[in-house]
Amino acid sequence: MRSASLFVLVILNSIALMSTSCVTRATYDDLKVDRDTLAKRQVELLEEMEVLNLANQGLAENLAVSTTENVAMRATYDQLVVELETEVASGQIEIQQLIDGIQLNVSDKLLFASGSAALNSAGIEVIRRVAARIKDEPAVVDVEGHTDSTQIGPSLRKMYPTNWELAGARAASVVRQLSQDGVPPGRLRAVSRGPFDPVAPNDTPDGRARNRRTEIVLRLMPE
Repeated sequence: MRSASLFVLVILNSIALMSTSCVTRATYDDLKVDRDTLAKRQVELLEEMEVLNLANQGLAENLAVSTTENVAMRATYDQLVVELETEVASGQIEIQQLIDGIQLNVSDKLLFASGSAALNSAGIEVIRRVAARIKDEPAVVDVEGHTDSTQIGPSLRKMYPTNWELAGARAASVVRQLSQDGVPPGRLRAVSRGPFDPVAPNDTPDGRARNRRTEIVLRLMPE
């Protein structure tokens, strides 16, 4: 019996040792897999960092270019404010500096006679002064015609069936004058917004007057 017991004990000890050996091997294999996975991930992270560094470098270069262009645009903005000081002070023109350009809101009374799309003498003079300041700017120039919501009168409907046509004709007149005064025509665009982009309610005379306007918008040309 004692011999049998010793034999069983030896067998149990052997099984225990074998089990311990198997667990240790499995753990080692798991650690090796984890190590290989971490090494692979490290390589991937280094590659991602390199891509991010290149992207940051590109952003820095673009920011430097944009900053230089915005400084130039700021100079043009300042020149326009001085050049159009009288009209700005009287409320006939508003000048805004945008993130990527400049916007001028010009009252229709300064540019056109009522119901007309032909620039008057004061309008021609103002547009010439604007052109002198913006013609060398590397910008696309959108001229947007706006009206109030009042319907076109019977006497004008044959020429301008709706406010859409009147606004478009006015924008085209300003574009034509800018081109004649040296702004490259390939950078000019005439846009009709009609009564569909008001800046004030159309239920008061003052609101309708504010809505009747021509916007000249300069935006930096994309690289």
